[in-house]
Amino acid sequence: MKSTTKKRIATMVAALAAACASSQVLADAPVFEVNPQALPGVSLYSQFAANQITGSTSTLLQTVGNTNVGSGWLSFGSFSLNGSTLDSATTGVGGVGGYRLYVTFELSETYREGTGFAGQQHINGAGTVNDLTRLDIKFYADPTRNTTFAKANANTGARATVGGVTNDDILLGVGSLLGGISGYNDQGGAGINSTQSFALCSGAGTASQGGVAVGGALGALGAACTSGVGEAFFAEPDPFYTLAFDAFNNTRQGVLMRGNLISINNAAGNVDFNLAPVPEPGTYAMLGAGLAVLAVSARRHRKT
Repeated sequence: MKSTTKKRIATMVAALAAACASSQVLADAPVFEVNPQALPGVSLYSQFAANQITGSTSTLLQTVGNTNVGSGWLSFGSFSLNGSTLDSATTGVGGVGGYRLYVTFELSETYREGTGFAGQQHINGAGTVNDLTRLDIKFYADPTRNTTFAKANANTGARATVGGVTNDDILLGVGSLLGGISGYNDQGGAGINSTQSFALCSGAGTASQGGVAVGGALGALGAACTSGVGEAFFAEPDPFYTLAFDAFNNTRQGVLMRGNLISINNAAGNVDFNLAPVPEPGTYAMLGAGLAVLAVSARRHRKT
């Protein structure tokens, strides 16, 4: 009897958890609006709507035991809206009198034990999965388009670096890892999928979410902010979204492993934004009813 009751309670708990999780699944990436004229010297482009930013990355990783540590950049090439690419005449990205957008990042990841194809169950093996333990991002605008990007090279040990003239680049926002995975597929290509807590620069030394200055790891990154241009550039919604999602992958031709170094180049993908999901009212009602049933079951269990 006691065993049966426990099984029923466990089944109810699992069902409730699944229902709550399904109610919080995020829908398609929501629309945001960008105001290019928030950037100094950019006056030819009006505010526009998008829901995704597309680009490519370069990363150099160093393997130590079951961990990879590295850094790199992400250069954005375009915005898109509902799957349709917006041209530079609309957005100003790379256009005449326009600007450039890019991200610098630092990451670390740990091999997930037991993943990988037969004979490949070790870090950097085919079919393996890594759990991200750090992914700090800084999101910049280059209003004079004089920043250069050098790709990583495992053969020479060269890191993925941002150069040229960078002292006029503007930090728009920062992000800190909430969760994510990376790995290598059976064809030798690399991929990453992650979520960051995202905050826009709201003033010198400050990044904010919902009009409130952030602290902790995100606040430490935001200490590099020099102005509130980030909040003006990402104009709508106000306050802006607090989550950034990214997904990038490439072919095996973009991955080079030499010794304990790995360079990953030409990984293409997207970044989009959203708010933390909030359960719908119906979910709360279902959860409340389920908890009541569990309470009754628990009382009956104690009596028996």
